[in-house]
Amino acid sequence: MSTDSDRCLTAYYAAFRAADIEQMMALWAERPDIVCIHPGSPRAHRGVAEVMESWLLVFARELNIGIEPKLVGRQEIGEVISLVIEEAITRPGDVAPTGSILISQTWRRQDAGWRLQFHHAAHGRRPTPSRAGMFMPEGGGNTRH
Repeated sequence: MSTDSDRCLTAYYAAFRAADIEQMMALWAERPDIVCIHPGSPRAHRGVAEVMESWLLVFARELNIGIEPKLVGRQEIGEVISLVIEEAITRPGDVAPTGSILISQTWRRQDAGWRLQFHHAAHGRRPTPSRAGMFMPEGGGNTRH
């Protein structure tokens, strides 16, 4: 059985993977107090216009990365859903995930259905680089140039 939070996540990742601004903004509440923070962003984007502009910038970049979301926290209380997601990120040429993005989201039920109010994404852990193939100063052994 699919929960409301499962449906919210499915809709979010469909819009994200399609890089569809209309589909993405249809998920957001039309309120001046919505907030979106992207990984590495220098500031919080507030209100519909800023949030839309921030997603346009995200979608303008090449999005040929693999994203495997894993729900690690969920709380559904009345009209509010809070989610914590860890995304395993695989970049082109990699055979396994090389990093992660940590996300928290707050959704609120409105007349039109569940709408996103807050989205905060930040860089998560990155595995320690392999020493194989790395340049090591002072003749660190097997170096490649």
